[in-house]
Amino acid sequence: MPNCNKLNFQLLLLFSLLLNSPSFANNSDDSWILNRQGMYKISQGNTLGAIDDFEKACKLDPFNDTALSNLACARNNLGVNYAKKQNFKEAIRQFKNAKAQKPEDISIRLNLLSTLVTVKNTEEADKEIKELLKLRPNDSELAIKAATAYQKIENSLSAINTLQEFVERYPDNAKVNYVLSRLLYLNGNLTESKYYLNRSLEINPLDKKSNNFLQKLEKEAILEQNTNTFTGKHFELSYPDSFSEEWAEELVEQLENAYEEIGNKLSFYPEQKAQVILFQTNDFKMVHDLPDWAGGVYDGKIKLPVPNNSFPSALKGAIYHEYAHHVIYLASSGNCPIWLNEGLAQIFEKDIDDISEIISNDYLENNINLETIDKGFKSSPDRLTAIKLYKLSFNASARLLKEYGWSNISDILRMLSIGKNFDEAANEILGETQEDLEGKIIAFE
Repeated sequence: MPNCNKLNFQLLLLFSLLLNSPSFANNSDDSWILNRQGMYKISQGNTLGAIDDFEKACKLDPFNDTALSNLACARNNLGVNYAKKQNFKEAIRQFKNAKAQKPEDISIRLNLLSTLVTVKNTEEADKEIKELLKLRPNDSELAIKAATAYQKIENSLSAINTLQEFVERYPDNAKVNYVLSRLLYLNGNLTESKYYLNRSLEINPLDKKSNNFLQKLEKEAILEQNTNTFTGKHFELSYPDSFSEEWAEELVEQLENAYEEIGNKLSFYPEQKAQVILFQTNDFKMVHDLPDWAGGVYDGKIKLPVPNNSFPSALKGAIYHEYAHHVIYLASSGNCPIWLNEGLAQIFEKDIDDISEIISNDYLENNINLETIDKGFKSSPDRLTAIKLYKLSFNASARLLKEYGWSNISDILRMLSIGKNFDEAANEILGETQEDLEGKIIAFE
């Protein structure tokens, strides 16, 4: 058996001789020249040329960490540009190369993860999340980002497990406990949700958001005692126990119809079961501090008031409206402007054969634009103002549909899901600026 210490000494001596040899010194100098050349090309916007120089610099001197870091950053920036152009295959390739060259760089790996999530590559996204968590096991913000990524690929179980494992190791993190509580709530587990919310409040008892959520949980927990559940293929329904199971089954059939019809038009079919909660009308008002004109709410769960002695068929419009919000939220990753979100929900609610027949100029004024409609919704409008805003949203969305069709609308939602704003999405998908588009969908006809 060779002497390990002696062998190591010989290797170190050889390495020392290589470093001091004239050829190695020349290579090192050339490597730095190429690195500077690459930096100049970056400043000129020539990323591909810079990458070529950085690669040559690294080949000449594998120990030139600066050139290696610059190569990784250049590939990362190129990947971002490809992602913006929706060339996700090439973006992923660039991010993977950048990751190989600079594996400790979290921003590169998060860019790769974001793109994998966008293209719904669940297997590789899951692998990347696990590698990230191993790299930074005590990073609470990274744990939350990992859970968010799991949610976007509709893997709530892994999202919950990720945060539960984190709080087992670091129980005093209020934010992670709160986010975990919200996740459990959205998945219908009120008991565990309240447990982690209380842990969060023990650490940060004055947090307003957590205290408001606790009040909501406690109200829903009281009502849950008098409810039954019915599970369908794509829905988990909670309903008052005064209604029969046959009634619940018929309602779930309506939800399944909405799943097919809305999914077909928006080209998006959620994989995880949606949580649907039905309340007696008075109970709904008790739990949700909403204006009297609100006919339902979507907060990650679909929640609807149900009058006594109502038939499931009477709830069809409300079901389609709130389920549309659910699909739009998932399809756009929560990035859809309010006017489009509410407008599309009304279109699905009304179930209209010829939408052009009921488009009107009601409430239009010279100073109306899409931004003012959104601001109006955010300002807690009274009933009359809300009627006006809903009508404006419906007409704008209906004209958008009439002009461009469902395929383009679903493409806009997809663009919104990767972080584009509506102006960027409309320009890329429709070839219209927002100003020009407004001239078509909210101007007087």
